[in-house]
Amino acid sequence: MVNPKIVELFIVEAEELIAELEDGIVSLEERPNDDELINTIFRAAHTIKGSAGISGFAEMVDFAHVLENTLEAVRNGSKQVSPDIISACLQSVDVLKTMMNMLQSGRSLTEVAVMPETLAALTALKTFSKAESHPPVSSDASKATTGKKRRIWQIQFRLNEDIFMNGQDPAMLIVELSDFGKIIEVHADCSALPSFENFNPLKLYTGFNVIFESEQPRSTIENVFLFVSDTGEIDIQDVTHQFKDGVNLNDADKKLGELLVETASIPPYAVQKALAAQKPVGQLLVEQGVVRQETVDSALARQKTAQEMKNNSSIRVDTDKLDRLMNLVGELVTGVAQVTQLSHTLFAEKFGTTENDEMGAAVEFLDQVSRDLQEQVMLVRMVPVEATFTRFKRVVRDLARELKKEVHLKMSGTETELDKNVIEKLVDPLKHLIRNSVDHGIEAPKERIAKGKPAAGTINLNAKQREGSIVIEIEDDGKGIDTAAILNKAKEQGSIPESAELSDKDIFNLLFLPGLSTAKAVTDVSGRGVGMDVVKRNIESLRGSIDVESMPGKGSKFIIRLPLTLAIVEGMNVRVGEEVLTIPLLSIVEQMRPGENDVKSVEGKKELINVRGQVMPLIRLHELFSFHTDNTDPCDSLVMILESEQGKYGLMVDDVLGQQQAVIKSLDKNFTKIDGVSGATILGDGRVSLILDPHKIEQMALHL
Repeated sequence: MVNPKIVELFIVEAEELIAELEDGIVSLEERPNDDELINTIFRAAHTIKGSAGISGFAEMVDFAHVLENTLEAVRNGSKQVSPDIISACLQSVDVLKTMMNMLQSGRSLTEVAVMPETLAALTALKTFSKAESHPPVSSDASKATTGKKRRIWQIQFRLNEDIFMNGQDPAMLIVELSDFGKIIEVHADCSALPSFENFNPLKLYTGFNVIFESEQPRSTIENVFLFVSDTGEIDIQDVTHQFKDGVNLNDADKKLGELLVETASIPPYAVQKALAAQKPVGQLLVEQGVVRQETVDSALARQKTAQEMKNNSSIRVDTDKLDRLMNLVGELVTGVAQVTQLSHTLFAEKFGTTENDEMGAAVEFLDQVSRDLQEQVMLVRMVPVEATFTRFKRVVRDLARELKKEVHLKMSGTETELDKNVIEKLVDPLKHLIRNSVDHGIEAPKERIAKGKPAAGTINLNAKQREGSIVIEIEDDGKGIDTAAILNKAKEQGSIPESAELSDKDIFNLLFLPGLSTAKAVTDVSGRGVGMDVVKRNIESLRGSIDVESMPGKGSKFIIRLPLTLAIVEGMNVRVGEEVLTIPLLSIVEQMRPGENDVKSVEGKKELINVRGQVMPLIRLHELFSFHTDNTDPCDSLVMILESEQGKYGLMVDDVLGQQQAVIKSLDKNFTKIDGVSGATILGDGRVSLILDPHKIEQMALHL
């Protein structure tokens, strides 16, 4: 039975490889002659096959093998890249995704064999594959005279120490290599072997130096090491010229110690011990007056720094662990704020002053360290948007073919980083917007040519960081948004009065009304009026916003603004009675103190506030949450103007206390869900402040 840990590692690795495979195949359609891209795709398929074999998933091995044959046919030039080959390969990627979903849900892959889509993918692949792969060439067969020139290769490789934990064995690589030729020499490099007390039998400490004779091309030898190419250092050199009558001419230039170590006559430490008896080169040069000691020390420090940088590595960390770490750091920041306030209180009671230089410096230092720690944890959670953007290439390609359109997806700003939790929740809204651009925005090739445009449309997907938030733009060069059609449809559905006259911006906002669609026919792609309202709701659940810009005949642009992370919110603390509440800063437009003529009642119940000629609803926060307050007159209070799903509205509060970066605590997990509240944060004095959800508050107060 395969170790569950190995299966878990396989699933994580395979998901990344399948994503890389899909992206490479889509890109191959645009760059069919890119040899490096073809090699990358082939390597991904080969690695999936090998990793699946080690993990015991024979069905995935067999399927990946057929895909690998197809890619090999493209790789060696026997097949040319065509739309049909690309489609067949992408269909196979979908089957691999299905297999991964089955593994994650604990289902057996034997079910895949009876799935119609699997049979269709295999049939398509075998149409383009070479004949089924031949059995490996045996050592004896490789010696037969075939007329090809036999070459001698030197293969030096050192793999990751933990390779045994992945179910891999370097000895099997040498055995596989022998299938393609003759192994002349194999030497183990034991230079990294630790002392006996530090030796771990589960780790690989040795490297290998193989001298190999074969008729096979270099690519065949490289394929043997494809599965481990990313887990170590592998160097393959043609050394045919170094051999004469089977004798390695390089041995003439090697030092005695090297030859003794290579033949395992003595261990490396014995040679090192003998060499240690001699003085280091730097010391000898200093004694000879050739160089100063400071120069030698500087060179050694430079060498050490370079070695440390070279040995840097990365590890995978579960996002749940990062979330828990973030919560702990938030508690630490809160604790420091409490210590600061407590120290001020104690000194005020004892000495009549809140100032104390030593205590103040210590608390300030602790506060700075905790905030630096918080920032570093935030950076760890940040990942580039490139992987998310790349997956949409397949979406655009498939939909464009279905609609018989030509569409290119261009990406920029892919290095922009965003909180991983935000990215995961952003995939569906972005996918819907891109599909809308392909379906509704980009015209058919003949229509574009008639308008003087290129036959192929373009969608630009761009990300950038602006003032503490992320801005993502989806822009197409299509026909733009038909404002008249949207306005008429909204009037037909009764969403707005027949006599209503709206600006273009207000009409664009109608796109996000539930059930609104201007499509003339219902298809699998569009026409049901479901989606854009969900897009806006999902984006606003991430504390973001979405705006629309469009010009007839020129195209449309959807602009999404998001916070960098869901774990931190820039908020404004306000007071209502004895309660302190936090309002997300992104929702606040302005604050004002209304005059006597600015507030009007409607039917004696609802209130409106006039802000420089713009009338909007006024919500009394103390009434909504049943807070006690002595300030019931809007003219004696402050009104925060907030922007939400339906527009702007005023929120009446007693006082504004100031801006604060708040660590969000979930009420759902720690207490219970409260309508109108998205979470909570802890203030410096230890009190809990509820973080308001402006959209929910609007719905509660105005019964939307």
